[in-house]
Amino acid sequence: MAYLRGVALTGDGDLDAVVARVVGLSAGTLVRVDRAARPRSAVGVLGGLGPARVLLRTRPHPLVAAVSSMDENGGLREEAVVRLAAEPGPLAAVFLALRTDDWVDSVRERALAALRWHDEPDEVRAVVPVLDALSGRARSKGVLDAYRQALLAHPRQDAVGRALAAEKEPSVRRLGVELLDEAALLAIALRDADHACRTAAGHALLARLRGRDRHHVALRLLRVPDPRVRERAVEVLPAGTEPAALAGALADRSPKVRDAARRRLRAGGTDPAAAYRDFLRAQASPGMLLGLAECGGDEDLDILHAHLDAERSALRRAARAGAVHLVRRTTSP
Repeated sequence: MAYLRGVALTGDGDLDAVVARVVGLSAGTLVRVDRAARPRSAVGVLGGLGPARVLLRTRPHPLVAAVSSMDENGGLREEAVVRLAAEPGPLAAVFLALRTDDWVDSVRERALAALRWHDEPDEVRAVVPVLDALSGRARSKGVLDAYRQALLAHPRQDAVGRALAAEKEPSVRRLGVELLDEAALLAIALRDADHACRTAAGHALLARLRGRDRHHVALRLLRVPDPRVRERAVEVLPAGTEPAALAGALADRSPKVRDAARRRLRAGGTDPAAAYRDFLRAQASPGMLLGLAECGGDEDLDILHAHLDAERSALRRAARAGAVHLVRRTTSP
């Protein structure tokens, strides 16, 4: 911090190179630098409050405004935020993001209002990790969501989303995913290498689904690895969905997904236990055996017992666990 204040005060050296180094710091480091900036006496000063104000108003380089935005004087921080609001680029965006956690209401409000306009890809990829790092603080509550809403209103939303979805930083990628169109979201939900991005894409797509393609897309999302996405996809399906379309969900490895699929069948007037029996007659699977145990009756013990000697160990384990579960479920008071 003393080094940054010295550079801002003297203007010596390559200021743009210093800016590049600052923007390249991790979000956690930037948050710690901001906290370490006060009191000024501990890390050097800009010649006192009066000279600091003169410096802010006369030296146009954004690094001066960035350093001033961390000062212990609230009035100087607010002036610096006003200056940063007019500056394009990731440096201004990062330091505005830091000030959204300011303890002075007017500074915090100005910073958030200005930050909404810093929505170019290079600015977003610098801002989001900082907002993510601040998201647990009371003063920063809702700031990341407000910034996300501003990005969703961006006139080039899809182009920004594609740029961000290719980033390595998970928090940036997840936000970028939410800006993509439905076709791109579906591709990411099904095939992206990053679990968090698949999940974010699935949830974003389910939140947008409307009209004729809603049920078709929901059925495709039943192949997404995240069980919460699969559960929500099942809930999107209409009550009259045929058991065949829900076969994968009825046999899902997640109990919550299996339960959601059974609720869909019941809502359409179909007995899920009968559907399980039909599927098991055609081909047994561990998920189908467990699903039958979760909704069947005493008469279904014979079906489960018939698979205790199955050749596949997974079937034997599912049959054993299912039989124990069914007995406990049907005999408990």
